Amino acid sequence: MEAPDISENDLFTEEEASFATLEDAYVVLVSEKLQDYLDRQILIKQHPEFVAQDDTLALFTQKEVKEIRQIKFIGQPEVLFDSITRILTQVHFGDSQIDTIISNITTSSTVIEGVKFKTSKATFEKIK
Repeated sequence: MEAPDISENDLFTEEEASFATLEDAYVVLVSEKLQDYLDRQILIKQHPEFVAQDDTLALFTQKEVKEIRQIKFIGQPEVLFDSITRILTQVHFGDSQIDTIISNITTSSTVIEGVKFKTSKATFEKIK
């Protein structure tokens, strides 16, 4: 019995997402990660024994912020590499304060049992 002739393109299919769909997904990812960051900062203040080295970085210039109300991306995303996109991000907090940071979105793809999965990770930088 002969193996069928299968090219690499036949092993998985990949859908190209529109930028609007991608931007919506990035907004959700950035919002969740930034809220996690704020929650960690609150926990550190309440329980200093939980301090980890990477938690000491002050990301926002605003003090005592607790809740993110809205995220807005400013301008066009800058593609640094095939897998890294840098976006200037405006963060609106629940108490009408606004701060601006840099969001770095790293994407990677993995093929599992012939299905291609795309994962994204967000990291942040303070604007200098």
